[in-house]
Amino acid sequence: MVSRILAVAAVLVASVALAAESPIKILGPEVGQRFPHKLTAVDQAGKTQSRKSLMGQKGLAVFFVRSADWCPFCKGQLVDANRHLARFRELGVSVVSISVDEVAPIAAFAQEQHIGYTMLSDPHGEINLSLGSRDPQYPVGSPAFGVPKPTLYILDRQGVIRLRYQEPTYRTRPNLDAVLHDIEAAGL
Repeated sequence: MVSRILAVAAVLVASVALAAESPIKILGPEVGQRFPHKLTAVDQAGKTQSRKSLMGQKGLAVFFVRSADWCPFCKGQLVDANRHLARFRELGVSVVSISVDEVAPIAAFAQEQHIGYTMLSDPHGEINLSLGSRDPQYPVGSPAFGVPKPTLYILDRQGVIRLRYQEPTYRTRPNLDAVLHDIEAAGL
C-alpha cells in the first residue's frame, strides 16, 4: 500500500515538473500583425459596431472575456476597465469588450455597473474561433465551447497589434495600471 502511494506521488511530482517546464501557449494573433477581424458585432444597445466605428484617436483596447453574465473574474476585469476608462481616453485609446453573451445580459451588466464603453455580443464565439483564441480547455460539444482565452489586445490606429496580454488561466487578468503604462511607453 505504501509503495502504491509513493508511486502515485512520484507520478504527480513528475507531472507537475513537466507542466512547469512547458511554455504557456499564447493563442490568437501576435504583436506586430494587423488585427485580422473587423469586430463587426452588436453592442449592448443593439447597434452594430465595427473596429472602424470603435477606434479611438490613437487606438483601441480590445478585451476578450468569457462572460459578463456568469464569470466573476470577467466581471471584475470589466469593472476594472471601466474604472480606468478615463485614463484610456486620455491616451486616445477607446475600449471595447467582447464576450459570448447575448445582448440582454451585457446590456443589464452595463446598466448595473454604469459601464461607459462598448460591450459587444459574440454569442457563438465566432470572433474567438476565427482568431484562434478559443479557450482549448472546452472541447467541441461543451456548453462553454467558443469562449475565448481572456486576452487584451491594444491596437494602433491602423489596426496593428501593438501590445497583447494573455494570462495562463481565466482566473488572472493583467494589471491595468501596468497596461496603461505600456500604452504610454509604446507611444500610441
